[in-house]
Amino acid sequence: MKRIKWVIPLLIAGACIPGFPSCPLAQQPIPGPSPASEIPPLPGMLQPFPRQSQSPLSVEKVGPGLFRLGKIEIDKKKRAVRFPAQVNMDKGLLEYVLVRSSGKVHESLLRTAVEPYHLQIALLLLGFEGTDRPLTFQGDPERPKGEPIEIIITDSREKDGNPIGQSLKVKAEEWVARRIDNDLKDAGALDWVYTGSLVVQGRFLAQSDGSVVALYHDPAALIDNASPGGESDEIWFVKEGVVPPVGTPVTVTIKAKP
Repeated sequence: MKRIKWVIPLLIAGACIPGFPSCPLAQQPIPGPSPASEIPPLPGMLQPFPRQSQSPLSVEKVGPGLFRLGKIEIDKKKRAVRFPAQVNMDKGLLEYVLVRSSGKVHESLLRTAVEPYHLQIALLLLGFEGTDRPLTFQGDPERPKGEPIEIIITDSREKDGNPIGQSLKVKAEEWVARRIDNDLKDAGALDWVYTGSLVVQGRFLAQSDGSVVALYHDPAALIDNASPGGESDEIWFVKEGVVPPVGTPVTVTIKAKP
């Protein structure tokens, strides 16, 4: 297995823009009259790969310290990314907090149309560091290593321009329950780490599997659960009665942990 860091030069070769000092090409001028730069596809690397995600995207400056990559907003000052998602499950057993809409939706709290490939680029532009000690397999009992992050969910429902959601802003774990002695309890604070996924036989696993945030240890996911119990696929559940109905639009924020 190869760590994603070995393909970072290819991944962001066309994505570096002034204002991102962590990017190795940030100090080089961007060709052409537009301040945006194109992100090239990775020919032959991510297969199968949705056709639309192979089209070049632009990193566009939309405000002071704010940039946009497709549907992802990149906040340089807060070292955070924000993007739209939907509630995917309001009850049942979970293995993921977030997957792509064509991923493992039968076991994920949320789903998003955002490609893991593009989310990876956004996080790399902010200088996030993945692990140099990836887990070996799904359910690996080892604690995943990586950069600590926080995941915030904002209920995006509106009426006449005003929010109407039950929970305006929550940490992801507030919508998760944990089974303890056959009873479901609040999950409590969870430790999330950005691991950066893996590249195996030329395939970027987060993209091919659609896995973004795992509750149950998964080296293919971009983000993993480093809390006790992350090695189990039998203890994580939707916190029923708290999570809004399936299909509710939300905004997911992933940011560096203070």
